Amino acid sequence: MAGNLTLGISAALHGQDMSVDITQVTAEAMAGEQSMQLQLAEMYESGNGITLDYGQAAHWYQKAALQGVAIAQSRLGQMYLRGYGVAEDHRLAVKWLRLAVEQDDASAQANLAWCYQEGLGVGRDHHQAFALYLLAAEQGHTGASYNLGFMYAGGVGTARDPHRAVHWYLQAAERGHTRAQLNVGMMLARGEGTKKDEYEAVRWYKEAAAKGYAKAQYNLGLMYMGGHGVAQDEQQAFYWIKKSAEQGYYKAQFNLGLLYLHGMGVERDYEDAFTQFARSAEQGYAKAAYQMAKMYQTGQGVEVNEIEAIKCYQWAAERGYAKAQYRIGRVYLDGKGAQQDRELACRWFEKAALQGYVKAQYILGICYAKGYGVVRDYQHSWAWLSLACESGDASVVAMRDRIAGNLAGPALEEARQLALYWRGQYS
Repeated sequence: MAGNLTLGISAALHGQDMSVDITQVTAEAMAGEQSMQLQLAEMYESGNGITLDYGQAAHWYQKAALQGVAIAQSRLGQMYLRGYGVAEDHRLAVKWLRLAVEQDDASAQANLAWCYQEGLGVGRDHHQAFALYLLAAEQGHTGASYNLGFMYAGGVGTARDPHRAVHWYLQAAERGHTRAQLNVGMMLARGEGTKKDEYEAVRWYKEAAAKGYAKAQYNLGLMYMGGHGVAQDEQQAFYWIKKSAEQGYYKAQFNLGLLYLHGMGVERDYEDAFTQFARSAEQGYAKAAYQMAKMYQTGQGVEVNEIEAIKCYQWAAERGYAKAQYRIGRVYLDGKGAQQDRELACRWFEKAALQGYVKAQYILGICYAKGYGVVRDYQHSWAWLSLACESGDASVVAMRDRIAGNLAGPALEEARQLALYWRGQYS
């Protein structure tokens, strides 16, 4: 997701030395001195040297903005955009930002781009957003550089161009933008838009992870687990994945569960594994619910409970996880834990098979051969078994070849075309 450039609008003001005569600044501001109006507004916005007061900040920004001060116009626009010190009003935000953009204010260009990107106070227009981000990025605006990379990476408002995406992400990353550092790392790790370099990927992950960014911590943990760009170290993998999971990142919670389950980088602990899977599943992660189902069946970390296991399989299957779809299909096919329903079983098998899950392709081929839950159809049987053969299992190949004996030349060719069509659904 592109970064909201309006966040932290006064961040640059904090920490400045505001040891000035407030009375004198106020007097000169009231007399119409635009530089003093701007300074007073900044002081009220930051709370440095005076009590923080967004309302007064907006008041003095407007005074300076009406005199044509670009920075004041830009910051007043940002305050209307967020509702800081004034009632939130996106149309007024756009009005003031446009005035600042006319004076080439980079922050205004970036924030007006955000308005176009999100349709705030103006019609959504990704092309216009892209053009404005480019203007701001060329002036060195960090957030705009990141968002420009985001748009190039996704082909939003411009043609997709991974090389340019890396370029602009890198511009932002080198200036400390955390999400840009993560994205540079990911593109280096994949070799997308740049030469693959796992060592550099790890370096950027470390930059972002050290600042507490959960996704970077998770990715760094995976690099340690697989020994990619760094010496393999299960304990370091556990350390970083755990830090990410503690921030609530669902993929980290799931993988932390796997580490506890298998005793990798930490002593095996089934109860902790189940807890992490449950936390991940609560956020909608189907793989985690699938693992919970398996643990309910085996009694690892939780009491055996077939009913809860089936509920978890069903929940994960409904969210598109192929392994769970196959498992719930077996429940209905065998009638164990639920009333037997072969037709429903085949519907679940087909969902998993169309995702390339070999076990589902095989069992669906058998169901078509025997007429279990479907009308017997040797063409469909051969096609599904042919796809399952790609696993290299000799017994599956033998089964497919036996089915071929029921098909004449043209019918077999039609079955081949059917298999090609289904493969195209997931490859």
